Amino acid sequence: MSSNCYLVYDDTAGSCIVIDAASEKSEQEIGFIEEHALSLDYIILTHEHTDHTWGVNALKDKYPKAKLLCSELCDRYALKAGRAYFLFYYDNPDYRYTIKPADVLIRGNEELLCWHNHSINFVMTPGHSLGSMCFDIDGSLFTGDTIMPFKPYFNRRDGDEEDWRNSVSIICNKYSCDTTIFPGHGEVLTLGEWKNAFF
Repeated sequence: MSSNCYLVYDDTAGSCIVIDAASEKSEQEIGFIEEHALSLDYIILTHEHTDHTWGVNALKDKYPKAKLLCSELCDRYALKAGRAYFLFYYDNPDYRYTIKPADVLIRGNEELLCWHNHSINFVMTPGHSLGSMCFDIDGSLFTGDTIMPFKPYFNRRDGDEEDWRNSVSIICNKYSCDTTIFPGHGEVLTLGEWKNAFF
């Protein structure tokens, strides 16, 4: 997939998190985890679209103790999103893919996950999709497709521009302009750079 996947790891604990595992077999992620002798604690999804979830099953099969974490709505709509994607974009009409159910559900704003000595803070950001959420790990903000270095995209199935504007307003009020954004597509940028160009 042409989307971004991130792997965040803690040297001291020897543990890692994969964010938006997008490639079917997650070969690069698995290779990095094995090369650095890491344990995979969490797979975190920013939203339910297939170009951000396709590698989940491969990681869960390889690392069964890893916990899949996403928003409640992401978990609910991931199956539908996958069917639509493969129907329209994948050149194999008989292919079937069903993401495994989430182990940890985020149900609202301001939920906090403590991971070793790190804090992960979640914010629900519907708009690009129903189940979109952003989260920061020690201040670095992972935004999926809510904030990217492009104009926002909304499909007719689960996107809504007004919801998106409300969501990004929450993000802009919560985080400073020098916050580093790790988007679902494109290059890393700061929140201030994004606001000046696109909002």
